[in-house]
Amino acid sequence: SLLKLSPGFATHIVGGELNYRQLTGNEYEITLIVYRDCFGGQAAFDDPAAIGVFDDQGNLVASSYVNITTQGRIPNLINSPCLIPPTNICYEVATYVYTTTLPPHPGCYQLVYQRCCRNHSVLNIRNVNFTGATYVANIPDSAIVAHNSNPIFNKLPPTFICEDAPFTFDHSATDPDGDSIVYEICAPLQGADQNSPMPQPPNSPPYFPILWQSPYSMSNPFGGVPLSIDPQT
Repeated sequence: SLLKLSPGFATHIVGGELNYRQLTGNEYEITLIVYRDCFGGQAAFDDPAAIGVFDDQGNLVASSYVNITTQGRIPNLINSPCLIPPTNICYEVATYVYTTTLPPHPGCYQLVYQRCCRNHSVLNIRNVNFTGATYVANIPDSAIVAHNSNPIFNKLPPTFICEDAPFTFDHSATDPDGDSIVYEICAPLQGADQNSPMPQPPNSPPYFPILWQSPYSMSNPFGGVPLSIDPQT
């Protein structure tokens, strides 16, 4: 038998992040950044992308359908001047920016974007061709934190690193409010699937972590020497 995948069901997701910035009062600027494989990936960016807002009970309280604000290709850079990046890899990034009003609400708000499926070349996720992604940002209760924006990473890491070569990258973030930041390793979240690759609005929580492909694991996501992280830096 033959299986034909339409573009909506195809693999392409490489990564993403979801940020918010509180402007004045109850108004927030929301920024979604999505990365896709533009060499082996078969699906385009969502246009519009559906971003849901859930309360602390998991109820959908708002949804927005946001068109692409900017889109472009990421230069193929490598962390060594002595090596030439491969030419059969291509990454694109799309940014979605919009403003929304979220009235005070007991408990937190949860911003959510979901998409299936992840890039097929990923090695450490089980059934990667059928595994989607969920990107989440939590807005705390305004009665506890009157004004808040979430941290934003300062730099984009290089698209390639060299096996067995020393590698240093400052992956720190900046909090617009000057809040202290604690860094930790967390498991990527599953999201949409092949049956509903682009849920509009996103599915409600809870969201579950990806299933690791052996020999990888949460304690050793890259294989080899187990990954560790300094919570302060």
